[in-house]
Parts: sequence; C-alpha cells; structure tokens
Amino acid sequence: MAEEEEAERGEEGEAPPKEGPSSRLSQFIVLIFVILLGQGVVAFYLITQVYYPGLIEEPPEEEGQVKERERPIFEIEQPRLVDLDEMVMNPPDDSGIRFLMAKVTVEVDTDEALAVLEDPLAETQLHDLVFGLLASTSFRRLDEAEDRQRIKVRIKDEINGSPLLKDLGEVTTVYFKRFVLQ
Repeated sequence: MAEEEEAERGEEGEAPPKEGPSSRLSQFIVLIFVILLGQGVVAFYLITQVYYPGLIEEPPEEEGQVKERERPIFEIEQPRLVDLDEMVMNPPDDSGIRFLMAKVTVEVDTDEALAVLEDPLAETQLHDLVFGLLASTSFRRLDEAEDRQRIKVRIKDEINGSPLLKDLGEVTTVYFKRFVLQ
C-alpha cells in the first residue's frame, strides 16, 4: 500500500502538462493583429500620399482662361394628345355577352389639328367615331395583341379619312390607355 501511495505522489510531483495549443492560439492571434495593423498603415500611406493627392490636384490652367464644358441642349417636343372619355360597350359575340372598356388617346401632328380636336363638338364626334368602330368590331377581332394593333391602325385611318381634321393635320398614333375585354 505504501508503494501505491508513493507512485501516486510521484505522479502528482511531475512537471505540469504542456500548454501547447493555448500558447499557439495566442501567438496566432498576435500575428494576425500585427499583419492587420501593417496592412492598415500601408493602406493609409498609399491613400494619403499616392492616391488622394492625385485627386486633389487640379490640371494646370491657361492664364486667365477658364474652360467651361458645354452641354448639348436637346429640345423635347411636347406630344399633342387628345384624351377621349372612357367607353364601355358590348362587342358582338356569338357565345355570349361580352364587355369592352376602353380609354383611347389620339396623337396628332400639328397644333391646328390639336385645337380642332379639343373643341367640344369635334371631341364628341371623335368619341362617337371611335366608339362606333370599337362597338362594331367582333369580340374575336379584339382578343389578341396583334388584333389590337390592327384596330389602332383602323381607328387612325378612319379619323384621318373623316372630315374632322379638314386637312389641318393628321393622326399619327392611337394609344389605348385602358383596354379591358371580358
């Protein structure tokens, strides 16, 4: 029994275990800190001494002359648009009752044509012309996007062929602000 106690005491009396992993970790952290600090110093030097002064310096100017950059000026022509009131109608269809709700805008090429179409009487006649054209078109001819493009061309041709504009100009484009078909 005495021998066992001595063996236990001998084991307890040995040198403390090595602290390898924890000391390595602290060395690694210090090394990373030193590297980051060095990179920060180098970055500060490069920005303040090399990069930034190049941005601050102005190019040499000729004596007494200041160059101004000229910007091109583009004139944007205001479109000449006539908005028609919203129209609700029943296009003919064999399979049932269908509804079409449309809001049409017409663009003209001259100010004179715009003035004519903004007259209340002419605007009402234009509305009636477009309404009659849309109401007489069958549902199948209004359903697809290509069909709507054909309808726009047809509306444009009908307005240009009517006596509303009296050779003062012509309709260039027809827009559907709203076109709901059910």
